[in-house]
Amino acid sequence: MGAPRGGTGIFYRTMANHPDLAWISNITKKFPSSLFLTRLIMLFRDDHRPTEANNVWQKFTSGKDESLGRDDVTPAVRQFFHKIVRINLRLFNKPRFLNKCPGNSVRVEFLKEIFPDARFIHLIRDGRAASYSIMRSRLKHSGAYWSVKPPGWQDLMQRPLVEACALQWKMVVEHVMQSARGLPGDQYLEIKYEDFVARPSDILKTVGVKYNLNWEEKLLQTVTANIDNRNFKWQENMSDENRNRLNFLLGDFLMQLGYEV
Repeated sequence: MGAPRGGTGIFYRTMANHPDLAWISNITKKFPSSLFLTRLIMLFRDDHRPTEANNVWQKFTSGKDESLGRDDVTPAVRQFFHKIVRINLRLFNKPRFLNKCPGNSVRVEFLKEIFPDARFIHLIRDGRAASYSIMRSRLKHSGAYWSVKPPGWQDLMQRPLVEACALQWKMVVEHVMQSARGLPGDQYLEIKYEDFVARPSDILKTVGVKYNLNWEEKLLQTVTANIDNRNFKWQENMSDENRNRLNFLLGDFLMQLGYEV
């Protein structure tokens, strides 16, 4: 989990190569709670790719925002998500399940209530790089609000684009960190995007040790071969004014997270 454009995509796709992990694919998300219909589709398609599956994880969110908590877990909700996981484990014949959906960053307590033994990995990226990438995504959608809607997201609509994107990133990261305070130490791990792209094999081994996922060295070399750091884009492509604005808005928080400003 992590803020949008925070590097969770490349981390998820890399982790999805582990032989013990199942995940919701571009095919299994179509009829997520129907094993029969999914198997029917698989008679004609077998090009599985790991997806966020927003249609699954946002099923019980309100129109106000995308957050959910413990009190939102009803027997029907619990049954639905347990069924989704069981179906994908069965289809892929794997012992464990992997999920990546930035919206779940504001649903940590909700997921912990449904899956008490869940393990949470929070990927944190320099908020300036993430903000720039969020801006680019919004501009591709005619400037409309894009991705995770944390509590209070409506207030961002009145802000200039660069400010709205920066504060969206900050709100999501803060929400995860606040939620993580209630998690046991063995159920939560923070990883810096910058560390992952610099030393992907080492980071995956660290995850493996903490969460009992053994990586074969040859597989590690294959799945990490083309990972690179894309943080340079915000510095090269943003105006001085916007770079300064990001530093002003996020500077104190970034320094708390260990980044240089």
